[in-house]
Amino acid sequence: MFPCLLFSSLGWCTAVGYQSKACPESFGTSIRAMKEEISKKVDAYVNMLQQSAEDCEDQGVKIEVKITAGFPIKNVIIQEVQTYNAAWVFLDRHFRRDLKLYVKQIPCKVALVDDSLNVEVLRNHTLSQTDVHLTEIRISDTHSRGENKQPTMTFFQRKRRSCCHTKDSGAPLLCAACGLRTEMYIQDSKKFTYSVIQQATNDFSMENLLGEGGYGRVYKGKLKDGQLIAAKVRKQESTQGFTEFNSEVSVLSFARHKNIVMLLGYFCKDKLNILVYEYICNKSLHWHLFDNTENVLDWHQRRAIAIGTAKGLRFLHEECRGGPIIHRDMRPSNILLTHDLVPMLGDFGLARRKIDEDTLQTTVLGTLGYLAPEYAENGFVSVRTDVYAFGIVLLQLMSGRKVIDLESKGQNVSLRQW
Repeated sequence: MFPCLLFSSLGWCTAVGYQSKACPESFGTSIRAMKEEISKKVDAYVNMLQQSAEDCEDQGVKIEVKITAGFPIKNVIIQEVQTYNAAWVFLDRHFRRDLKLYVKQIPCKVALVDDSLNVEVLRNHTLSQTDVHLTEIRISDTHSRGENKQPTMTFFQRKRRSCCHTKDSGAPLLCAACGLRTEMYIQDSKKFTYSVIQQATNDFSMENLLGEGGYGRVYKGKLKDGQLIAAKVRKQESTQGFTEFNSEVSVLSFARHKNIVMLLGYFCKDKLNILVYEYICNKSLHWHLFDNTENVLDWHQRRAIAIGTAKGLRFLHEECRGGPIIHRDMRPSNILLTHDLVPMLGDFGLARRKIDEDTLQTTVLGTLGYLAPEYAENGFVSVRTDVYAFGIVLLQLMSGRKVIDLESKGQNVSLRQW
């Protein structure tokens, strides 16, 4: 069965709530009103399409009506196409202004329904994965050409911004202990110039080197506005680097949560790829568990870290706007901490979006000791893959043991066997 999507704009529906004043007293009421309006529209469309649906079902075609509230509309369309893995996309005349973007960004076949209900085929072939990746990482350039330059956010995110962000509040406080803030919290991931990143990191000096791995090096930096960053520079000889780069840009463009490291932007030209993250001030959970012998985490701190990590994971699996995201590399090294010990999930180079299947089969990647049996043996990955890895992290929080301890004098080298 090949899903085909027909998009029609309900501009007034998404405007409900956007134009209303959001405050703590009216917040819940406005959300309920929004849900009621959407529900009414769904019912109206279902009734209108009832006869057509019955005729289509006789031919083996199933019609589903869905109304999605989001902003800007072009991002919502692209997200829905990716979620349903559509074979064809039909756009009505309201989307004519951004047709070039849709043709470049939507990987499946694309057509336009004009005022006379005639169908104009815009592209009768699918794009390769390389083409889609290249357009994904350039999407911020197309945003700047549109009339509406508001950042990408759902209705609920926009409400929360109106409630919580005031003129004198400044950027949200990331860490109360050191005063670290994320100045670019409400913005989309943007495309940086190389010179800006070079200047921020003092020409990628060794003094600013935070770490190095198979992907490349990570440097600490400071932008002109005072924002601290972590610039992740891909090694040119890295075989998986370009794929991981596109994966992180695509996945993290949908991930805005207090327990997820935020991608501020990127640089991409030829073989040089750089990811720019918000800087997290207090190293990784791995360092606090196994290297920080002076200040051992107490049980209350470990419990808070476990809960915060679970919240971030739940957001990826159940609440993320771009559809369920599977991290695939959950481990203490990829859980960063603030001085307040707020955990933040990072390193999304292996992350995958789950489309509609409960599980999907893929190449086995990840870290030994955290791989779920069905994933390690057969390559079957699902949200349960992350849940298994999170269970191992919980064991480490409780026991203080490494997942594989080669220095152990006993026979139980593996944490799972222990």
